[in-house]
Amino acid sequence: MNKMVIETLVRFNFWANDRVLVACKKLSQEALTRAVTPDPGWGSLRGVLVHNLDTEFGWRTVLQPGVEDIILEESDFADVAALKTRWEEEKAAWLDFVDGLTEEDLENHISEDGPKVWQTILHVITHGIQHRAEAAMVLTGYGFSPGELDFAVFIQDRSDKV
Repeated sequence: MNKMVIETLVRFNFWANDRVLVACKKLSQEALTRAVTPDPGWGSLRGVLVHNLDTEFGWRTVLQPGVEDIILEESDFADVAALKTRWEEEKAAWLDFVDGLTEEDLENHISEDGPKVWQTILHVITHGIQHRAEAAMVLTGYGFSPGELDFAVFIQDRSDKV
């Protein structure tokens, strides 16, 4: 797997997360935490976002041994600002982690019978796409669409045009 592709996908993931969080800043606290229908499985918009953040963190701890593996709980994040702060930390950790990988590292298996590192990273990216789509639907229903979250828009928005 090409390291530049993985780096680009990781950057796309956090770019899209940022767009969702910007839209979330427009919400009341009640809208962020109210039960949503249909429920995508996490109860509220905050629940969906925390699940996505926890998944990014959790898989990074699998890929980067030595990092404490804890479960991030919805109640750990009182508001969008707390989510944004923690997601910025996760973004920095992911970018640092990916920067230290070699193309050979990407081909390693995460366990004896497990997927390769690049496959696991791709799983994290596609998992995020699903849950951002759910969050975007909720936000759109509240009248605060995050706008286009497509990879093509990310590429168009990039100043370095990778």
